[in-house]
Amino acid sequence: MAGEIAYELAAAGFVDAIEVGRGGGGVVYRCHQKSLGRTVAIKVLASHLDEDDRERFLREGFAMGGLSGHPNIVNILQVGMTEQNRPFIVMPYHARGSLADQVRREGRIPWPDALRIGVKLCGALETAHRTGTLHRDIKPANVLVNDYGEPQLSDFGTARIVGGYKTVTGFFTGTLSYTAPEVLTGKPPTVEADVYSLGATLYALIAGQAAHERHTGEELIAHYLRITSQPVPDLRDHGIPPDVCAAIEKAMSLEPADRFDSAAEMGRALQEAQRHNGLTADAMAIGESTPPPERPEGTQALSLSERSDTSIAQHVPHNAPPPPVPPNPNRKKTLIAFAAAAAVVLLVIGAVVIVAATRDTNTNTTATSSARPTAEAQAGWRPIADTRTPLAAAAATQSDGTIWIFGGMGADNRVSGAHEGYDPAIDSWKGGEALPVPVQRAMAVTWQDTPVVLGGWRTEGANTKVATDQVWRVVNGGWVQLPPLLQPRAAATAAVVGDRIVVTGGVDANGKVLNTTEVFDGTGWKLGAPMPTPRQLLAAVSDGKLVYAIGGTNGTADLATVEAYDPAADTWTAMSPLPEPRSDFGVAVTDARLVAVGGTAGGRPVKSVTALDLTTATWSDLPDLGTARHGLAVAAVGKSVYAIGGSTGAGDGQATSSAEALKLAPRTPQPAAQWRSLPDAPTPRLMTAWTVLDDKIWIIGGIREGETLQTVETYDPGAKQWEPQPSLPIPLNHAAAATYRGEVVVIGGATDAIAQASDKVFAFRDHKWVELPSLQHARAAPAAAVVDDKLVVVGGQNDKKLVPQTEVFDGASWAQAADMPTPREHLAAVSDGVYVYTVGGRFLSADENSAAFERFDPESGNWEKLPDMPTPRGSFGAAFVDGRIVVVGGEEPTRVLATVEMYDIANRKWSTQAPINTPVHGEAVAAVGSTVYVIGGADRPTHEGPVATVEALDFT
Repeated sequence: MAGEIAYELAAAGFVDAIEVGRGGGGVVYRCHQKSLGRTVAIKVLASHLDEDDRERFLREGFAMGGLSGHPNIVNILQVGMTEQNRPFIVMPYHARGSLADQVRREGRIPWPDALRIGVKLCGALETAHRTGTLHRDIKPANVLVNDYGEPQLSDFGTARIVGGYKTVTGFFTGTLSYTAPEVLTGKPPTVEADVYSLGATLYALIAGQAAHERHTGEELIAHYLRITSQPVPDLRDHGIPPDVCAAIEKAMSLEPADRFDSAAEMGRALQEAQRHNGLTADAMAIGESTPPPERPEGTQALSLSERSDTSIAQHVPHNAPPPPVPPNPNRKKTLIAFAAAAAVVLLVIGAVVIVAATRDTNTNTTATSSARPTAEAQAGWRPIADTRTPLAAAAATQSDGTIWIFGGMGADNRVSGAHEGYDPAIDSWKGGEALPVPVQRAMAVTWQDTPVVLGGWRTEGANTKVATDQVWRVVNGGWVQLPPLLQPRAAATAAVVGDRIVVTGGVDANGKVLNTTEVFDGTGWKLGAPMPTPRQLLAAVSDGKLVYAIGGTNGTADLATVEAYDPAADTWTAMSPLPEPRSDFGVAVTDARLVAVGGTAGGRPVKSVTALDLTTATWSDLPDLGTARHGLAVAAVGKSVYAIGGSTGAGDGQATSSAEALKLAPRTPQPAAQWRSLPDAPTPRLMTAWTVLDDKIWIIGGIREGETLQTVETYDPGAKQWEPQPSLPIPLNHAAAATYRGEVVVIGGATDAIAQASDKVFAFRDHKWVELPSLQHARAAPAAAVVDDKLVVVGGQNDKKLVPQTEVFDGASWAQAADMPTPREHLAAVSDGVYVYTVGGRFLSADENSAAFERFDPESGNWEKLPDMPTPRGSFGAAFVDGRIVVVGGEEPTRVLATVEMYDIANRKWSTQAPINTPVHGEAVAAVGSTVYVIGGADRPTHEGPVATVEALDFT
């Protein structure tokens, strides 16, 4: 066979084929490409794929294609077919092999190099996740090193090739030492599971072996129990910095909820560790896939070459799933024509660890500069393939990445028995067996992995609105009847929670608007608590715990009502209403957001789209539909929402076949509705300096009852503990502080009167305070922040004059930069890693507050004006959280403020947030993780009334 394939590859222009990797899905050869005179790796796919397999594989290939071209993902050079119809892909040949090879040759990788690798792999993994693709087998052996020393993630998607792409519930595939504990117990892989595997990979690079390496002679079950119950061994004893260890430990937390929420978040933590330890943060390349089809369950990946690692496929007992729906035989033949070429797209990213000749290589690389922070703007709706038949009032559900629509009203005003599926991965429609009874205004859900159609209006003679109680389920491509509803109903809504189907609202056989709720448990229907607001033409979705019933009409007016039903408690709860009343619309839930699309308002079709953040219970607008419509089918696949069909006129008579898709920009954590009160700090004081080091908030100096303090205390939010620290060398108030090169640095301030400013700079080093080079300009009430290896100090006052000069410290000396455009003192400053943002302040008097908002670029030395803060203020604090600047408290001439305002850097907009419980000024404001803390300050103007209050605002 090898000789035959070598012959076929030679005929295609690739000679000297030598096998270098092998697995169940194919074989990898090192070849010489004659046309370009280069050495390449060629993966040849097994040839025993039937027609159905090829179309399924085509779908996976399209989903993976968007990853090609990422600098840290193995790339595609060419795709093709051999003379014997064997699909193959051509990839770069990685002579250096994998990171596993490097560790075996050279020993463990220095932690600074491992951080660089980790940041880049986080970008690669985040890019894959944004396409809905899970890797599922990240480990050192699946990270190749190219000729330039760059890591490239490989082995995406191969488990979907020969039989493996078919979902097999209860199995996991991967390498035990790098597999998340919950996956080992039989739970499905998730983004968090991939994060665990990446953390385990970084641990192995630094330690030289896996965190949970299998011991010689250790039984498999003992190894399994150790992985699922024991924490990560501590690397601090080996001289690894604490923040590097903390990032790996968080990624490898036993509980998925305790890990990073995304690979991007993990990458940012690694970048911060780089900066904290005096390194230049590497860029994290994050791309977006086009087209944007996304698989909620991801695309499984397996290695083809594991000659020195052991991969296992362990069966975990699981209840047998219902029979899968077989593929429809009437599929588009044109898809098959392209299957071979597309098949290799999936294999592409699944490059194996190629066995290379051992040789000494230079792995030194130059660190790249920190990338500019970018936030993905929300794109608009884009057109997708039209439906085969114009339909309005159809039912819709999503199953296994395909959106299925059932029934509806056609353009000829006839009730339809349509059964069509839209596959976003290939932007194509396919048909299924028609409904046994054509219906309109029915409901559809996915229950136990297969679509179920419930109720609706059927036709009887000339009457097209005869309510039905029938329930149908798709099994093995055909329809099977389930127990009927307790009463006929149409224009109702349904959703699934666990194994229960919940139906509510609509109208009965007599047209009466209903508030009854029915619950199906798999054997029969029973009544649940009635919905508080009777309505029809409403929409509903489930987040897995609650059913949200949204909008609708009571027959005379559209409603904005949103109510949530808890099947476990059998109770209803009122939720935040829609921004505007609407009915006959569609809804989908994805990424912790409930998205309401189109519908009718006041008898007219609307194109507006709005989203409810289920964490904060707040609504926000999304881009309008391209076409106003009602009675449309709406569903989500991954983080994309699809709007299909509907009617563009006032009634159902103007059915359309047009369809649109909206890819949601990543959700940013949102602030809670109120601040939490925490136990008081040990020392009441105001006008302190503050900073964060190793997730501990340092509170330094300040004023208490007219006395300037040397007191230094730290607060650990995780442990909820305060600790005293060595006192400052001199008393200081109105100083600034920042964390620079892993040390707390205190800058300027005043020992007595603020008009007599200090130029002193102190750093906390080896458990004591040491003096650094002095400022060129003494200043009190300044602000400071750090960008990469530059400590920037701005503003302040001295001798009753404003200090306009900007000073930058490089670790050895201070240099003067461009003056701040609006000189002021009692201001705040934060950094996003690229810019220093200066907020508010005052002009030497509390009755001359400023709303100025500017940013400084240390790289170019330039200042830029930004939109003013809504509330002018001074003597306040600010913190940076996930792309937002949170400004808290402050002072006016006769009062202290509780005002909290937030600036979104990506959107360049200010918003008002929940006020703090105790109005304060001169307080410390710091962020640890996704929480902003406000500590101390004064509750009266001037320097009287110091407090020790502590409050926290969580972002979730």
